[in-house]
Amino acid sequence: VGLSFVRFARLLGLGYIGCVDPVPEKREFALGLGADAAFAPDDPELKMVPEERGAQFDAVIDAVGKEEIINFSLPLLKMAGNVCVYGVIDQAVIGVEKHRAPYNFNLLIHQWPTREWEAAAQEPLCGWIDEGKLSYRDFLSAEYPVDEVQKAFEGTKSEVAIKTLLRW
Repeated sequence: VGLSFVRFARLLGLGYIGCVDPVPEKREFALGLGADAAFAPDDPELKMVPEERGAQFDAVIDAVGKEEIINFSLPLLKMAGNVCVYGVIDQAVIGVEKHRAPYNFNLLIHQWPTREWEAAAQEPLCGWIDEGKLSYRDFLSAEYPVDEVQKAFEGTKSEVAIKTLLRW
C-alpha cells in the first residue's frame, strides 16, 4: 500500500515524496516508483528532512496502522498538518503523543474503504492505466507459472516480496 501511495503521489504531481521502510530493497523500489528519498526507520537523516527542505510536511501517511508510526510522524508536521492512517490499526486503543506535534494537527484514520470511496478511486487509476502511466508491473516483484505455485508461495514469505503473479 505504501509503495502504491508513492507512485500515486508522483502521478498526482505532489511535491516532495519521502518513504520510510525497514527493508533496503523496498526503499530502492520506492525510489524507482518516484520517491525523492527513502529512509530506514532508524536513519538519523529522517528527522532532519524538514529542516533540510526548509519546511515541515503538509501530510504524513501511515500505510500500516501503527501507533509508533503515528507518533514518529508528529514532529515532522507543519501547523495544521495531517497524519493520515490508511490501514487497520493494530490495537484497540492508541496513545497519541500530542506534545510531539504542532499545536494544531489532524489525525485522519481510514481503516476500511467504503464501496463509494473505493469506486471513486478507480476513475483516476483507470485513467493512468489507459494513458500508460500506471501498470501492474510497477508493483510486481516476481512472476511464476501456475505449476510453480508452491515456489511462488514460498517467495511471498520474503521480506522483499511486493506482489507475486501466477500465470497459466
